[in-house]
Amino acid sequence: MMNRQCMAAAAVLLALSLTVAGCGAKRAEAAETAPIVKTLTIGADSAAAVQTFSGTVHGVYESPVAFQAGGRITARYVAAGDRVYAGQALYQLDSRDAEEQAAAAQSAVISAEAQLDLASSTRDRYLSLHKVNAISDLAMDQTENQYKLAAAQLAQARAALARAENNLSFTTLTADRDGLIGSTLCEVGQVAAPGTPAALIVDDSALDVYISFTEKQYGAYSVGMPCTVTFWALPGVEVAGTIREKAAAPNSSTGTYDVKVALTDPPDTVAVGMTASVRIDAPQSRETVSVPLTAMAGDASAPEVWAVRDGKAVKLPVTTGAYGKDVVEITGGLQKGDVIITAGTQRLTEGEEVRT
Repeated sequence: MMNRQCMAAAAVLLALSLTVAGCGAKRAEAAETAPIVKTLTIGADSAAAVQTFSGTVHGVYESPVAFQAGGRITARYVAAGDRVYAGQALYQLDSRDAEEQAAAAQSAVISAEAQLDLASSTRDRYLSLHKVNAISDLAMDQTENQYKLAAAQLAQARAALARAENNLSFTTLTADRDGLIGSTLCEVGQVAAPGTPAALIVDDSALDVYISFTEKQYGAYSVGMPCTVTFWALPGVEVAGTIREKAAAPNSSTGTYDVKVALTDPPDTVAVGMTASVRIDAPQSRETVSVPLTAMAGDASAPEVWAVRDGKAVKLPVTTGAYGKDVVEITGGLQKGDVIITAGTQRLTEGEEVRT
């Protein structure tokens, strides 16, 4: 009797074990056949990696000054790094021709003044004679016209003198503002044409840090966002900054977007040319995020994205912003930590188990 009971118990246990084994095999088989998808976790990227940018300190204005007249350079009065002031001489061109033209123009003015004096005294005498009918109206009119002609010739000569003196002044290139000489671009003995840049003047009355954004970073930051700037050469120095300018098109040389960060009350130890690190405060606080177009599940009237919840594919309703070539801006419906499916969505069904 005991043997029969033992045999019955053993049979029951064997049946249960086979059933459990069968279920486990089915689950394993189902797990192996679940589609593999590629995912993106919202906000999972390291904030420090996307918030910190390397740059260089620049003046708020950096512009080259150029010669307005052509000629051979006879003197250079400044060198890179010199501080200059508005009106200070930077270069000197050979001025002999300009001086001769100015002298000739001055002589023409003196001659025209003498002609006008003669015409004026003649007109006065003829006017007295005309009053007593000693000369005809025709002679008086001719005298008046000669006076007007002499006056016009004097005005013309004075205008020519002003042009000649202006051209003479162009032989001395002066600074158009206070600042530093960033670089000198011409040397003594060089023949410069009008418009040839000669020196770069950096206005360091205010300072910027130049950084660059990649295409993916461009939409995450906007003008006016606060920053914290540190300097490699000044350990422990931190300066507040603000994004002042963001290029609308990428730089043709680098393919990135040029950005200027304005420094607020930097100490005197911060100098043009220093290497800086710009940390932009909390870009993840923005409500928008860009996801690949392949993550979208709905149409434009009811946009959704594919996401993974408890190992299953689900659709999350979202609101969208601008559509790009390969990405779309999500303005609502996603939170930090959401796992978005970016590839492998072609044959997914709602609630289907997926592998990542």
